Amino acid sequence: MATRFSSNARAPADLKYSLILLWLALPLLTSALAHSDALTQPKPLWELGLGVVSLHRPDYVGADEETLYVLPFPAIIYRGDWLKADDDGIQGLLFNSERWEFDISGGGSLPVNSEDNSAREGMDDLDPAFELGPALTYKWTLESPHRITSHVKMRALISIGDSGMRYQGWVLNPELRWEFQQSAPLRWGATLEALYGSADYHGFFHNVTAEFATPQRPVYNADAGYGGTALAGFVRWRPNADWTLFSGVTYHHLGGVSFDDGPLFRQKYGVYLNFGFSKTLFRSRTLVR
Repeated sequence: MATRFSSNARAPADLKYSLILLWLALPLLTSALAHSDALTQPKPLWELGLGVVSLHRPDYVGADEETLYVLPFPAIIYRGDWLKADDDGIQGLLFNSERWEFDISGGGSLPVNSEDNSAREGMDDLDPAFELGPALTYKWTLESPHRITSHVKMRALISIGDSGMRYQGWVLNPELRWEFQQSAPLRWGATLEALYGSADYHGFFHNVTAEFATPQRPVYNADAGYGGTALAGFVRWRPNADWTLFSGVTYHHLGGVSFDDGPLFRQKYGVYLNFGFSKTLFRSRTLVR
């Protein structure tokens, strides 16, 4: 289910878009829901459950219209040596030491129906897309309830349309993350991250070709460069072994981005909320640390 937030009331997205949204959101939802007990306690190798999440998001970075998605999803946690689905999302670890990790990680962006966005009205829809690439992590703290890590991620953006998959540029994403967990039931934290993208990456969201130009929406080609800063906070509560509840808030600051002179750029600031819950239904008998 999708509900629009804008100056004009609009109809919910159709079933096709909801299914695509759910598929793209799985890595993000796994990251949002993953939980861990005290670091010294063994945990199941895998856990499988179901949940519901409410995602409040802008239509695209810099949009002044938003959508609230309410979606069911499978809650998956896997704690393998080289493949993990945990608090950092779905990762394939290539190198892991006491302080450093090098892995392959992913993300995604949600589709936009241009008929439901006044800035893009009359343009082609924005296809769903996924991001994939290497990530380097440094652990500032060890064996502490305060977990502080630095991350540098570089990913390719691949859109998924009627004609297949298409490369849409690259993005560099440095991030500083703090998490605190004194006891098993409650965990909270915050992240600060910036984004730098290629011209193709920013153009995927903000370019306007001659075909779709109007007097109010001139032809535009985005430049490479700074793409914004995000500050986020979250809290997770696990009242028992089977249930997890979570909530988060993200503040986007887009002052000085390389595409702020484009006709599709409508808003420099935004605050977005998400919340949800999951229930574990099955877990592995094999335990790992």
